[in-house]
Amino acid sequence: MREAELDDLMARLARGDRSAFDRLYEALRPRAQRVVAMRVPPSQAADVVQSTLMNVFARASEFTPGRPCLPWFYAIVANEIRASIRRESRLVASDVAEDALVDEAAPDSLLIERELDRAVERAVELLDVESANAIRALRGRAPLPDVAPAAFRKRVSRAYAKLRLLLGGHDAS
Repeated sequence: MREAELDDLMARLARGDRSAFDRLYEALRPRAQRVVAMRVPPSQAADVVQSTLMNVFARASEFTPGRPCLPWFYAIVANEIRASIRRESRLVASDVAEDALVDEAAPDSLLIERELDRAVERAVELLDVESANAIRALRGRAPLPDVAPAAFRKRVSRAYAKLRLLLGGHDAS
């Protein structure tokens, strides 16, 4: 489909003409699939395409008739790709890694683990709320904050520095 036809269909949809929906969907879906396939793992691509198209049609009334459709459309595609990458890059505590640290057959190991866990939690309680929540989220004891991965890593780094000072260590930074 030519760009002029896409622009016309999008303008019609923006004005509330629902009859433009099917043709516009059929024209935009393959374009979204091609772009998403280049940036997102195959296991996530279909979800990103779907959320992109849902967003395009949910925001159709925001489209300015008379302007080109494709730059507006590709901006939404790019935002959905970035959102998907952000969601997937968040740090998640691994239950497997925690289990590997302790030999569950040895009662002494379990007792030591519980004591260390309580000691760490008591120290974390002395931190400011943001630092404490960062450490708890990293340990899987609190939800991850809704911040960029880099911001979360910085919070954890600062929290560790404060924790080291509280525990009598030296701040490495």
